Amino acid sequence: MSPSDDPQRPTAVGHPFPRDPSAPGAVADPPIAPSGPPSHDEAPHVGGLFKRILIGIGVMVALIVAVRLLAPHVGFLDETWDKVRQGDPVWLVVAVVLEGFSFAGYVLVFNATARRAGLRLPRFTSWRIVLAGVAATRLLATAGAGGIASTTYALRRHGLDARHAAATVAAQIAIIYVWFILLIAVAGAALFVAGHGHNAITIVPAGIAALILLVAALGRPLLRRLADRSAEREGRVARILASVPGTLDDGVHTVSTLVRERDSAIFGGALWWLADAAVLWAACHAFGASPNVLDVTMAYLIGQVANLLPIPGGLGVEAGLLGMLIAFGVSGDIAVLASLTQRLVSTWLPALPGAVALVAIGRPSPDAEVVPVDDDDRPHGPAHATA
Repeated sequence: MSPSDDPQRPTAVGHPFPRDPSAPGAVADPPIAPSGPPSHDEAPHVGGLFKRILIGIGVMVALIVAVRLLAPHVGFLDETWDKVRQGDPVWLVVAVVLEGFSFAGYVLVFNATARRAGLRLPRFTSWRIVLAGVAATRLLATAGAGGIASTTYALRRHGLDARHAAATVAAQIAIIYVWFILLIAVAGAALFVAGHGHNAITIVPAGIAALILLVAALGRPLLRRLADRSAEREGRVARILASVPGTLDDGVHTVSTLVRERDSAIFGGALWWLADAAVLWAACHAFGASPNVLDVTMAYLIGQVANLLPIPGGLGVEAGLLGMLIAFGVSGDIAVLASLTQRLVSTWLPALPGAVALVAIGRPSPDAEVVPVDDDDRPHGPAHATA
């Protein structure tokens, strides 16, 4: 492995799951950019990020001030403000701790997938990249594309080439969202059996989630065939589009390998969602409600679907969480406070360190290391040379 021209950038290696270029249907690597510091065009767009954070925090503060000013004149708001004043700070501290566990789950997934690609990162660097990615996802109006771009960029700066960095991010997304869909299926079915909630918010979303998982599992052979056929495409745009099936296939392969190896880090995806849902549960308790934990989990999961909308700061999620909490029997005033508190803890509390990490996303860690990784269930051949 030859050293990189950039002394601060680890040396890139070939794909951890090499394909023999002479094998039928082998997918050729797209052209790799020259080594050295990436151009400014590769960096994720972070212009106005701190402005977005200040606006988001300002909106939260304005909502609280509005409740306080209107409380003497509106009966139910007066009761709501009483609950704010009587809120248990211990439960709020618990909520913050739970959010820390949520991020720790994502770091586990990030480290596991990066390790499968041969990238070894210091723990602090992993947290920094995860914080930056989550900040970009939640604060930039790109429906999650900001987090994908920032994480891919960080992996490239630490030594992975474009294709392998993209495959690593695809694996992370697959783990996180397979758990999301699986949890909806399990929680919805359990609530239906227990007789909690209407069918429309229990067994119906559970059935849809199960169907999605089934289609995804059955679609793997098709994905591989698309990846094999994409090798025949010519032209720059065609090659870019053709690389998508191969990247997704590599990502799914990473996930299946981690499962087959019984890597416990795979459970980090479940921890990411469950601990964040527990923040909502703790917020309900902070303001005097004691809802069933499974009810809150399902309300949280369905409410998170609103995060697919390209709204800065995920502001659409508040409405989703609020509506689902009320649907599961939580009183309106407590549902308002709990949903706002959950978003404050999960989005705006990590926003400032996440924004700082995002601004510095292009700074590689000198302690990062890229090592070659072998895989036993892909056709073996010469590793792809990368710069």
